[in-house]
Amino acid sequence: MKSLPMTSILVPVFNNLTILEYMIRSIIRHTGTLPYEIILVDNHSTEEGCEAILERLSALEQVTLIRNPCNLGFGKANNQALAISQGEVIVLLNSDMFVNQRWLLPLMRRLYHHPDCGAVQGKIILPKERHTPEGWTTQTVGSCFDEQGFPQYQLANVPREDSLVNQPMRLQAFMGTGVAIKRSVIEQVGFFDESYDLVFLEDTDLSLRISQAGYEIWYEPMAEFFHLHSASMPHLSKEEYDRSRQSNINLFQKKWPTPLIQEILQRQGW
Repeated sequence: MKSLPMTSILVPVFNNLTILEYMIRSIIRHTGTLPYEIILVDNHSTEEGCEAILERLSALEQVTLIRNPCNLGFGKANNQALAISQGEVIVLLNSDMFVNQRWLLPLMRRLYHHPDCGAVQGKIILPKERHTPEGWTTQTVGSCFDEQGFPQYQLANVPREDSLVNQPMRLQAFMGTGVAIKRSVIEQVGFFDESYDLVFLEDTDLSLRISQAGYEIWYEPMAEFFHLHSASMPHLSKEEYDRSRQSNINLFQKKWPTPLIQEILQRQGW
């Protein structure tokens, strides 16, 4: 591989901007000389101090900021970022994630190692208090489907150094964070379906469309992401979250009945 193309890192934002600032610094520190840009989409953050933090971040050379007058949700925010992005590779990240050293290079190499690869998922790790980093475990390495056609975390709660999570493998689906996708694939299948509500299952919908088009999804263990789980969504009320979740489940099941998912997986060799 003579050279690697530019990467656009898309990050929807809703409050918790102190964490976001550390996250952006971790990307800048650990991405090295690979060409990249960071596009932040602020979904109307309102917490104290957000104006100053967003101003600092938008002043960084690597960062472009979009600001919304209301919370448009995960999918629409990512679509806004994609529309102004320039990279041939699109990386999706939550605003409460940190990257390890050389995180992007393994993702890129895996993405271009297989001609039919459309997306690559990294290892998502949950930091734990009162544990050393060696004792941290996985949140997931991607998704697999249960008998009802519903996505489940794959290899969750496995020690990060366990051999189970330290070998590349094909996946049935990716998560909507810590994942790299070829722009050419997105241009073919589309990006996020804006019919979905604020959050939940729109990433699985995109993953299924990529598989349906005949592309493979891979897991790359050397690309590690440290996730402060749900720190990016505590400001949704229970009512908002429950409504969004149920609405998206209804839409997902209508679009992707279990027999269709099974058919897609069978064509992929599962």
